[in-house]
Amino acid sequence: MRKALCGFLSILAVFGVVCFFSGQSHDHKKQFAVISCVSERTAASAANAAVVRGMEDMRMQVVYQLAKRSVVKLIVKDAAASGIIWKIEDGIVIVSSRHLLMKDVKAQVVFGNGETLAAEVAGYSQQYDIGFARIPEESVTNSVLREIYEAVPVLYEAETESAKAEFGQKYLEKRVLQLGEACFSTGSIKSLTYMPLFNTTVLETACFSKAGMSGGGVFGEDGMLLGMISGGAVPEDATEREAEITYSIPPVLIAAEYERLAKDD
Repeated sequence: MRKALCGFLSILAVFGVVCFFSGQSHDHKKQFAVISCVSERTAASAANAAVVRGMEDMRMQVVYQLAKRSVVKLIVKDAAASGIIWKIEDGIVIVSSRHLLMKDVKAQVVFGNGETLAAEVAGYSQQYDIGFARIPEESVTNSVLREIYEAVPVLYEAETESAKAEFGQKYLEKRVLQLGEACFSTGSIKSLTYMPLFNTTVLETACFSKAGMSGGGVFGEDGMLLGMISGGAVPEDATEREAEITYSIPPVLIAAEYERLAKDD
């Protein structure tokens, strides 16, 4: 209940920011009105644009504060990536990339407060780049529980044309925050598109990503999880693995794979 309340208050804080800035827009108009070379309409337009940018920036800061409690660092042998806290029940379940979790049956999970706990690889998808690690309940400390927050996914459908159209109407060009271990970026949603490399339809975002962010989350303006980062479009001549376009696994696939894994157990 406490975690849910924290999330709810964080989302309320977003709307509180909106109301605060909306209340300030009138003062901006007064300031612009005293400049004789700027028309009242132009001044109002510029002020409104500045307010909108301010609202968006503050909103994404609130999203970041919420999302960072749902993202962890995963270390497996000599490789490291990110993970998302999927469930907090019977311990902690973390979802990440299959290509990381296939390497071993043990993982180290580093939380935002610097605490590290051991996890066991619980299983991974045979079709998609999805894997799960679990920290046993007896290993979970109170300090970690106070730090973390279970991600709240949006389980949108992505396979049919009608589902893609519906998604586009609601989310196209909306701002997102992408968060991985020690790195985050903001951008916008481009589309849902089928990618043979991932064997499924993925969320495509115009948002920077780089090595180490794989397994991290894509969060909407309301702080809800829209995808798990799985890869990106890296230029052929790039000297570093950095992408301006990112591809992410829709949460509905993660939920289906987790349910399948639970049944197998």
